[in-house]
Amino acid sequence: MEYKMLILKQSAVRLDGINASPFCAKLELFLQFYQIPYSIKHALPMHGPYKKIPFVEYQGEVLADSDLIIQRLLEDYKINVGLSELELSQARAWKMLIEEHLNWIVVYSRWIPEQSWQRLSTLFFSRLKWPLRSIIARVSRRKVEKALYSQGIGRFDFEQIMAEGNKDLMAINSLLSEQSFIAGEQFSYFDCSAYAVLKSILNQDMPTPLTDIAAQYPHIKTYLQRVEESLPRG
Repeated sequence: MEYKMLILKQSAVRLDGINASPFCAKLELFLQFYQIPYSIKHALPMHGPYKKIPFVEYQGEVLADSDLIIQRLLEDYKINVGLSELELSQARAWKMLIEEHLNWIVVYSRWIPEQSWQRLSTLFFSRLKWPLRSIIARVSRRKVEKALYSQGIGRFDFEQIMAEGNKDLMAINSLLSEQSFIAGEQFSYFDCSAYAVLKSILNQDMPTPLTDIAAQYPHIKTYLQRVEESLPRG
């Protein structure tokens, strides 16, 4: 079967070399590593089937949700990830911690502390004209605050949230002190998730209070370098 060029719909904002959205960065990294041809078109969450990004145009279909897209591509391209059932199970558990817990702390650390918010609002909304820029920025921040409260992280105070982030980062650092990648000694699609979130934390263009915490864990920094070195050249 001949596959047409996949069109990746994602945010236009890039920070320190990756997409500002960890889930967009995750999918783009997957496409790069497995050398699946793609092009990029910028889109807003409201344009997607689930009202979020990324989503893709692929083989005449519009597919959404980064995990569902990756699973479809793994099947269509017959990609053998080379992991045992145990490795798959353990890597999935780490992925859930990173995406469903740590990433919410990333969201908090970007949007809620005032210094981070001032930086983010400039990076994300500066292209909009006044007064639309101010209105959309405030509405977006309010939506994020509500989402954080619904998820649970937003019910804690700053110190508690940073302490939770520190626990996650400490656990990940400990894992990476024993093995090279999330699933073991070889890169797998689980590393696309981990790299995207960890790079978002150790991001030179968008430092947050979480950045200083992550900086004390050397195995996370070397892990990011390993992932970058694993990507195909050219």
